[in-house]
Amino acid sequence: AQLSKSVDHIKDIVSTQQSYAGASTLLEPVNISALMDDALRMNAGALSRHNVTVVKEYGQVPEIMADKHRLLLIMVNLISNAKQAYGGITNRPHTVKLSVGLVDDLLRISVADDGVGITTQHMKRIFSHGFTTKPDGHGFGLHSAVIAAQEMGGALSAFSDGADKGACFTLELPARRVAHA
Repeated sequence: AQLSKSVDHIKDIVSTQQSYAGASTLLEPVNISALMDDALRMNAGALSRHNVTVVKEYGQVPEIMADKHRLLLIMVNLISNAKQAYGGITNRPHTVKLSVGLVDDLLRISVADDGVGITTQHMKRIFSHGFTTKPDGHGFGLHSAVIAAQEMGGALSAFSDGADKGACFTLELPARRVAHA
């Protein structure tokens, strides 16, 4: 168990370091459903160990031009955080809902849980550098995710009705469609 926890921590550190390495943007055709499945595979061990059920609600989204690497880092982080939101909760199932869809010309991806939630005071600082509520957290994950979203021309937002009411993180990005010849 300790080894698994340490491996997860190392993955967090490497992901954070990679998100800061090189600010260049590489747009390439991205299949969003496949990218989401990749993010789930990267979190599979932790999701399984914590008995988290994943519900996928993927709408029809064509391939879009996006920075695949940054997008994957954001999703891995959000899924990991959703899993961690169930720490200590034993009286209800652990379910994470992933939603993907297009709203006008925006790609909207949401990661929702019904875990520990976010208090109003924490909501004000949730994306601040160094802010964490986790005893072993470093406060880089959400901060780097919101910066990456902005660098891609999008936004990352959070919503929670408060403590023990779960949370939903929503990433919105311009849906630059792939031009097919």
